[in-house]
Amino acid sequence: MGRRRTQDDHRAEKATFGPGEYGRVIRPDGTAQWWIRSSKGTWTPLSHQRVMENEDGTITLLSVLLRADQVIE
Repeated sequence: MGRRRTQDDHRAEKATFGPGEYGRVIRPDGTAQWWIRSSKGTWTPLSHQRVMENEDGTITLLSVLLRADQVIE
């Protein structure tokens, strides 16, 4: 028997992704869908749009940072 996939299998394991680790698709209606490359090499769509583009070509997932700030406080 194989392991059953859960929703947690697709969660991001880190907060910042460099060039080649992420992508964005702009749909005809102008909305964007962000994708990240998992540690297994497969592409996973992000379930939220809280993404900040940085000047150095990386992106940061803001929801992960917000949770870390709450733990630090």
